[in-house]
Amino acid sequence: MRRACGFKLFFHIIEEEKRMRAIMYVAHGSRLPEKNHEFRRFVEQIMQQRPETHQKIAFLEKEDETMALVGEALMEAGASEITVIPMLLFPAMHATKDIPEQVTALKKAHPDVTFQIADTFGAEEETIAVAASRIKAASPARSAAILVIAHGSATYHEPRIQMQRVAEKLSAELGNPVTLGMLHGEPNYRQVATELAATNDDIYWMPYFLFTGQLVDKIRAGIKEVSEHTPNTTWHETNCLELDSSLAPAVLRKITEVSQ
Repeated sequence: MRRACGFKLFFHIIEEEKRMRAIMYVAHGSRLPEKNHEFRRFVEQIMQQRPETHQKIAFLEKEDETMALVGEALMEAGASEITVIPMLLFPAMHATKDIPEQVTALKKAHPDVTFQIADTFGAEEETIAVAASRIKAASPARSAAILVIAHGSATYHEPRIQMQRVAEKLSAELGNPVTLGMLHGEPNYRQVATELAATNDDIYWMPYFLFTGQLVDKIRAGIKEVSEHTPNTTWHETNCLELDSSLAPAVLRKITEVSQ
Protein backbone atom coordinates (compact mmCIF):
# COMPACT_ATOMS: atom_id res chain seq x y z
CA MET A 1 0.00 0.00 0.00
CA ARG A 2 2.80 2.44 0.93
CA ARG A 3 4.63 1.66 -2.32
CA ALA A 4 1.42 2.31 -4.31
CA CYS A 5 0.92 5.63 -2.54
CA GLY A 6 4.54 6.51 -3.17
CA PHE A 7 4.20 5.83 -6.89
CA LYS A 8 0.99 7.86 -6.98
CA LEU A 9 2.70 10.85 -5.36
CA PHE A 10 5.70 10.46 -7.65
CA PHE A 11 3.59 10.52 -10.80
CA HIS A 12 1.56 13.44 -9.46
CA ILE A 13 4.78 15.41 -9.00
CA ILE A 14 5.92 14.49 -12.51
CA GLU A 15 2.59 15.63 -13.95
CA GLU A 16 2.84 18.92 -12.05
CA GLU A 17 6.33 19.48 -13.43
CA LYS A 18 5.07 18.83 -16.96
CA ARG A 19 2.52 21.61 -16.60
CA MET A 20 4.11 24.86 -17.59
CA ARG A 21 2.32 27.82 -16.07
CA ALA A 22 2.38 31.23 -17.70
CA ILE A 23 0.77 34.59 -16.99
CA MET A 24 -0.81 37.01 -19.44
CA TYR A 25 -1.39 40.53 -18.09
CA VAL A 26 -4.10 42.25 -20.10
CA ALA A 27 -4.14 46.05 -20.18
CA HIS A 28 -6.47 48.35 -22.04
CA GLY A 29 -3.68 50.09 -23.92
CA SER A 30 -3.26 53.74 -24.86
CA ARG A 31 -2.80 55.64 -28.09
CA LEU A 32 0.10 57.38 -26.38
CA PRO A 33 3.26 55.20 -26.48
CA GLU A 34 4.62 56.72 -23.27
CA LYS A 35 1.55 55.55 -21.36
CA ASN A 36 2.07 51.99 -22.60
CA HIS A 37 5.72 52.23 -21.50
CA GLU A 38 4.60 53.34 -18.04
CA PHE A 39 2.25 50.36 -17.87
CA ARG A 40 5.03 47.99 -18.88
CA ARG A 41 7.24 49.27 -16.09
CA PHE A 42 4.42 48.80 -13.59
CA VAL A 43 3.68 45.23 -14.73
CA GLU A 44 7.37 44.34 -14.78
CA GLN A 45 7.48 45.05 -11.03
CA ILE A 46 4.75 42.46 -10.58
CA MET A 47 6.43 39.95 -12.89
CA GLN A 48 9.58 40.09 -10.78
CA GLN A 49 7.62 38.83 -7.79
CA ARG A 50 6.20 35.79 -9.58
CA PRO A 51 8.04 32.49 -10.22
CA GLU A 52 6.62 31.85 -13.70
CA THR A 53 9.30 31.90 -16.39
CA HIS A 54 6.91 33.01 -19.11
CA GLN A 55 4.97 36.20 -18.45
CA LYS A 56 3.76 38.64 -21.09
CA ILE A 57 1.64 41.76 -21.47
CA ALA A 58 -1.24 41.93 -23.93
CA PHE A 59 -3.22 45.01 -24.88
CA LEU A 60 -6.88 45.16 -25.80
CA GLU A 61 -6.25 48.09 -28.13
CA LYS A 62 -2.81 47.50 -29.58
CA GLU A 63 -2.80 45.43 -32.75
CA ASP A 64 0.70 43.97 -32.46
CA GLU A 65 0.21 42.70 -28.87
CA THR A 66 -3.33 41.36 -28.82
CA MET A 67 -4.45 38.60 -26.47
CA ALA A 68 -4.56 36.20 -29.43
CA LEU A 69 -0.95 36.92 -30.44
CA VAL A 70 0.41 36.90 -26.90
CA GLY A 71 -1.54 33.75 -26.03
CA GLU A 72 -0.14 31.94 -29.07
CA ALA A 73 3.39 33.05 -28.15
CA LEU A 74 3.01 31.69 -24.61
CA MET A 75 1.72 28.36 -25.90
CA GLU A 76 4.51 28.13 -28.46
CA ALA A 77 6.89 28.54 -25.52
CA GLY A 78 5.27 25.48 -23.94
CA ALA A 79 2.59 26.95 -21.66
CA SER A 80 -0.10 24.42 -20.73
CA GLU A 81 -1.80 26.62 -18.13
CA ILE A 82 -2.26 30.36 -18.62
CA THR A 83 -3.50 32.73 -15.94
CA VAL A 84 -5.06 35.85 -17.44
CA ILE A 85 -4.82 38.96 -15.29
CA PRO A 86 -7.09 41.86 -16.23
CA MET A 87 -5.06 44.96 -15.39
CA LEU A 88 -8.31 46.80 -14.84
CA LEU A 89 -9.89 48.37 -11.79
CA PHE A 90 -13.46 47.11 -12.14
CA PRO A 91 -15.45 44.39 -13.93
CA ALA A 92 -17.11 46.38 -16.71
CA MET A 93 -17.20 45.62 -20.44
CA HIS A 94 -13.53 44.67 -20.90
CA ALA A 95 -13.28 42.38 -17.87
CA THR A 96 -16.76 40.89 -18.14
CA LYS A 97 -17.12 40.45 -21.91
CA ASP A 98 -14.07 41.28 -24.04
CA ILE A 99 -11.40 39.35 -22.14
CA PRO A 100 -13.54 36.22 -21.55
CA GLU A 101 -14.47 36.16 -25.24
CA GLN A 102 -10.81 36.29 -26.23
CA VAL A 103 -10.02 33.50 -23.76
CA THR A 104 -12.88 31.40 -25.14
CA ALA A 105 -11.42 31.76 -28.65
CA LEU A 106 -7.99 30.65 -27.41
CA LYS A 107 -9.53 27.68 -25.58
CA LYS A 108 -11.38 26.63 -28.71
CA ALA A 109 -8.15 26.66 -30.73
CA HIS A 110 -6.16 24.96 -27.94
CA PRO A 111 -8.48 22.66 -25.93
CA ASP A 112 -5.55 21.03 -24.11
CA VAL A 113 -4.47 24.32 -22.55
CA THR A 114 -6.06 25.47 -19.28
CA PHE A 115 -7.01 29.13 -18.86
CA GLN A 116 -8.16 30.99 -15.77
CA ILE A 117 -9.10 34.64 -15.41
CA ALA A 118 -8.39 36.64 -12.27
CA ASP A 119 -10.61 39.34 -10.78
CA THR A 120 -10.06 43.08 -11.10
CA PHE A 121 -8.38 44.95 -8.25
CA GLY A 122 -10.01 48.38 -7.95
CA ALA A 123 -11.71 47.63 -4.65
CA GLU A 124 -8.70 46.03 -2.97
CA GLU A 125 -7.34 47.59 0.23
CA GLU A 126 -4.05 48.64 -1.41
CA THR A 127 -5.87 50.47 -4.20
CA ILE A 128 -8.08 52.30 -1.71
CA ALA A 129 -5.01 53.18 0.38
CA VAL A 130 -3.28 54.72 -2.64
CA ALA A 131 -6.42 56.74 -3.44
CA ALA A 132 -6.59 57.96 0.16
CA SER A 133 -2.94 59.02 0.03
CA ARG A 134 -3.56 61.01 -3.16
CA ILE A 135 -6.42 62.89 -1.54
CA LYS A 136 -4.53 63.47 1.72
CA ALA A 137 -1.59 64.87 -0.27
CA ALA A 138 -3.90 67.64 -1.52
CA SER A 139 -4.57 68.64 2.14
CA PRO A 140 -8.34 69.15 2.06
CA ALA A 141 -9.88 70.97 5.01
CA ARG A 142 -12.22 69.01 7.26
CA SER A 143 -15.10 71.03 5.83
CA ALA A 144 -14.20 70.24 2.20
CA ALA A 145 -16.26 67.91 0.05
CA ILE A 146 -14.54 65.02 -1.72
CA LEU A 147 -15.70 63.79 -5.13
CA VAL A 148 -14.19 60.55 -6.42
CA ILE A 149 -14.81 59.93 -10.13
CA ALA A 150 -14.45 56.47 -11.67
CA HIS A 151 -14.93 55.11 -15.19
CA GLY A 152 -18.25 53.44 -14.45
CA SER A 153 -20.51 51.60 -16.87
CA ALA A 154 -23.93 52.23 -18.35
CA THR A 155 -24.41 48.46 -18.81
CA TYR A 156 -22.80 46.68 -15.86
CA HIS A 157 -23.85 47.35 -12.27
CA GLU A 158 -20.94 45.74 -10.40
CA PRO A 159 -18.49 48.64 -10.95
CA ARG A 160 -20.91 51.04 -9.24
CA ILE A 161 -21.52 48.62 -6.37
CA GLN A 162 -17.78 48.17 -5.81
CA MET A 163 -17.08 51.90 -6.09
CA GLN A 164 -19.79 52.70 -3.55
CA ARG A 165 -17.92 50.50 -1.09
CA VAL A 166 -14.68 52.23 -2.04
CA ALA A 167 -16.24 55.64 -1.39
CA GLU A 168 -17.47 54.48 2.03
CA LYS A 169 -14.03 53.22 2.99
CA LEU A 170 -12.37 56.40 1.76
CA SER A 171 -14.80 58.50 3.78
CA ALA A 172 -13.96 56.51 6.92
CA GLU A 173 -10.23 56.83 6.25
CA LEU A 174 -10.25 60.54 5.41
CA GLY A 175 -12.81 61.79 7.91
CA ASN A 176 -14.49 63.72 5.09
CA PRO A 177 -17.70 62.78 3.31
CA VAL A 178 -16.82 61.19 -0.04
CA THR A 179 -19.27 61.34 -2.92
CA LEU A 180 -19.12 59.06 -5.95
CA GLY A 181 -19.42 60.14 -9.58
CA MET A 182 -19.08 58.13 -12.79
CA LEU A 183 -17.88 59.06 -16.25
CA HIS A 184 -20.24 56.43 -17.70
CA GLY A 185 -23.47 55.36 -16.10
CA GLU A 186 -24.95 56.60 -12.85
CA PRO A 187 -24.36 58.64 -10.80
CA ASN A 188 -23.15 60.98 -13.56
CA TYR A 189 -20.14 62.93 -12.34
CA ARG A 190 -21.24 66.25 -13.85
CA GLN A 191 -24.62 66.10 -12.19
CA VAL A 192 -23.04 65.08 -8.88
CA ALA A 193 -20.46 67.87 -9.16
CA THR A 194 -23.19 70.44 -9.82
CA GLU A 195 -25.21 69.23 -6.82
CA LEU A 196 -22.15 69.29 -4.55
CA ALA A 197 -21.31 72.83 -5.63
CA ALA A 198 -24.76 74.01 -4.55
CA THR A 199 -23.89 73.31 -0.91
CA ASN A 200 -20.07 73.34 -0.81
CA ASP A 201 -17.62 76.10 -1.58
CA ASP A 202 -14.52 73.86 -1.48
CA ILE A 203 -14.47 70.61 -3.46
CA TYR A 204 -11.59 68.20 -4.09
CA TRP A 205 -12.06 65.72 -6.92
CA MET A 206 -10.00 62.63 -7.57
CA PRO A 207 -9.93 60.63 -10.82
CA TYR A 208 -10.04 56.98 -9.69
CA PHE A 209 -8.00 55.84 -12.68
CA LEU A 210 -4.73 53.92 -13.00
CA PHE A 211 -3.11 56.73 -14.96
CA THR A 212 -3.90 60.12 -16.47
CA GLY A 213 -4.99 59.83 -20.08
CA GLN A 214 -7.74 60.83 -22.45
CA LEU A 215 -10.55 59.79 -20.11
CA VAL A 216 -9.18 61.86 -17.24
CA ASP A 217 -8.76 64.76 -19.68
CA LYS A 218 -12.42 64.38 -20.59
CA ILE A 219 -13.45 64.48 -16.94
CA ARG A 220 -11.20 67.49 -16.35
CA ALA A 221 -12.94 69.32 -19.18
CA GLY A 222 -16.32 68.42 -17.69
CA ILE A 223 -15.35 69.69 -14.24
CA LYS A 224 -14.07 72.90 -15.85
CA GLU A 225 -17.48 73.46 -17.43
CA VAL A 226 -19.21 72.84 -14.12
CA SER A 227 -16.83 75.24 -12.37
CA GLU A 228 -17.67 78.00 -14.85
CA HIS A 229 -21.29 77.77 -13.72
CA THR A 230 -20.41 77.55 -10.01
CA PRO A 231 -18.20 80.62 -9.43
CA ASN A 232 -18.56 80.48 -5.65
CA THR A 233 -16.97 77.04 -5.44
CA THR A 234 -13.23 76.36 -5.51
CA TRP A 235 -12.30 73.14 -7.31
CA HIS A 236 -9.12 71.15 -6.59
CA GLU A 237 -7.94 68.17 -8.63
CA THR A 238 -5.87 65.50 -6.88
CA ASN A 239 -3.56 63.03 -8.58
CA CYS A 240 -4.93 59.71 -9.82
CA LEU A 241 -3.58 56.29 -8.76
CA GLU A 242 -0.59 56.86 -11.10
CA LEU A 243 0.30 53.17 -11.39
CA ASP A 244 1.75 53.37 -7.90
CA SER A 245 4.01 50.44 -7.00
CA SER A 246 1.90 49.99 -3.84
CA LEU A 247 -0.83 48.57 -6.08
CA ALA A 248 1.31 45.53 -6.92
CA PRO A 249 0.30 43.47 -3.84
CA ALA A 250 -3.36 43.80 -4.87
CA VAL A 251 -2.61 42.33 -8.29
CA LEU A 252 -0.43 39.61 -6.81
CA ARG A 253 -3.23 38.61 -4.46
CA LYS A 254 -5.62 38.25 -7.39
CA ILE A 255 -3.11 35.99 -9.12
CA THR A 256 -2.78 33.83 -6.01
CA GLU A 257 -6.55 33.62 -5.51
CA VAL A 258 -7.26 32.39 -9.03
CA SER A 259 -4.28 30.04 -9.08
CA GLN A 260 -5.26 28.12 -5.94
